[in-house]
Amino acid sequence: MSVNQPVQPNSQSSSAPSNADKSNYDGLLDDYATSPVPLHKTVGGIRIGMINGGLAFAVPGLITGLELGGALGITQSIYAFLIGGVILSVLGAITGLVGMHNRLASCMTMKFVFGTKGANLLTLAFVLSLLGWYGVNINLFSEVSQSLILQMFNFTFPIWALEISAGVLITLTTIWGFSLIEKVSSLFVPVLFILTAYMLYKSFGYVLPATETAAQTNQMDTISISFGEAVSAVVGSFIVSVVLMPDFTRFAKTKTDTVVASFLPFLLLNTFVYIAAAMAGLAVQQNDILQVMLTLGIGTLAFILLIMSSWVTNVVNLYSAALGFNAINANWEEWKIIVVAGVLGTIVASFNLLANFTDFLFSLSIIFTPVAAIYVVDFFILRRQKTYQLAQISHLPAINYLAVIAWGIGISTSLLVNNGYFTFTGIEVCDAIIITMPSYYLLMKVWQKNRLSRSN
Repeated sequence: MSVNQPVQPNSQSSSAPSNADKSNYDGLLDDYATSPVPLHKTVGGIRIGMINGGLAFAVPGLITGLELGGALGITQSIYAFLIGGVILSVLGAITGLVGMHNRLASCMTMKFVFGTKGANLLTLAFVLSLLGWYGVNINLFSEVSQSLILQMFNFTFPIWALEISAGVLITLTTIWGFSLIEKVSSLFVPVLFILTAYMLYKSFGYVLPATETAAQTNQMDTISISFGEAVSAVVGSFIVSVVLMPDFTRFAKTKTDTVVASFLPFLLLNTFVYIAAAMAGLAVQQNDILQVMLTLGIGTLAFILLIMSSWVTNVVNLYSAALGFNAINANWEEWKIIVVAGVLGTIVASFNLLANFTDFLFSLSIIFTPVAAIYVVDFFILRRQKTYQLAQISHLPAINYLAVIAWGIGISTSLLVNNGYFTFTGIEVCDAIIITMPSYYLLMKVWQKNRLSRSN
């Protein structure tokens, strides 16, 4: 694989926007799906960071904090949240710098690393993970709706019927109302922040009644998880966003903005949500988010907000999954892709991933952490930060088998460490990074050396 030469600055990047460009100037996420973002479209790091920061307040984040807090206790779980947040932030800053330097979306960047068709393999993996998140949120949407119906009408609605109804509602919303939901969702971020902060405040003053202590403790069905697995679960909660950081940081003005865009959501906001949820769950001795909120006196408002946040989050998940399918085959009609993705996501909901949520997060960390490690080596070490040139895409291999092999080595490392065969750090994702980076580097160097010797 040849090392690309730097792209010469685009004339429109350094000049003021033309009249044709000004109509799109106000939007952060304008198209530029297959071309570099011009410099006049760049924005600050806080604005970019708040995109992923909004997702930090989604309900799955609260569930992660509850489960890990109940499993490890408050002290150990805070360490896990912080270490996981640091790993996410560092990886996000690095993959984000790839986007900032090249101004290209992640789907384009992957082509230079994994090959034109190898990138499709990664895209498919991302789509499957998004459908997994879709299934988790459908589960949550349905369970909360069932509880709300039971409280208001004293009637138990079948969970399967609610899952199908939710799938239809979210699919139709994605087809006809995504732009509206996207605007409305921004209003929920401050509301969810206030709700989370209020939950944390209430947990400080909550004293578990002595007569209920034993019964409540029995209701806290804690999971069995090691500290390393907990850190990996924290990483898994946002690893997809980390690998896809170029989608956002291609709009970053400077390196500092890129770092801010990563540390703000992954370390600061995410950790706040996790700690708040963990402390609330331990205070009331519950790991069911609905029961925690009800016990702390947040009430019916919590039900409504949980339903709305699950709905809005899933519209984004479904829309992103549809974009992934479309990236694999641009000839498919968008509305048909959304319908198919909605059906698949609703089927995934029947797997009840919510019941195995921590395992799902751990699986994501296993699959996608090595991808971030390969990004680092390819761009910063092998290419020495020389930007990817779109003109060279036609000359790229269909599949960079060495990148795929290194990806497989990283996944295998996490599994071996998790099963106790060996460890360097005691944290699966860290060991995977430690093995993946030199593996990809050595594979590429050996291949380049052999190609050079053959040419001579």
